Amino acid sequence: MIIRCPGNMAQGAPSIKTKKCPQCGAEVELFSSDMKVECPSCSQPIFNNINSCADYCRYAEQCLGAETYQRLKKQQKQLQED
Repeated sequence: MIIRCPGNMAQGAPSIKTKKCPQCGAEVELFSSDMKVECPSCSQPIFNNINSCADYCRYAEQCLGAETYQRLKKQQKQLQED
């Protein structure tokens, strides 16, 4: 198990940012590790425009774990298809 990400040693805990829902205007919190969340007020999907390390880092699966890595890759593929 990796304790610190060897792909980006400067990376710390996931950051949180807030976006406004384009449908209802509610403030929605997204972690930097989230690709998409639903607005808690109206269920509108809110997309995070931050790329996941799963897209580019050779250590991503080892760092994130197979389940999280596969989930992020699947979400990224769905975003590209939409």
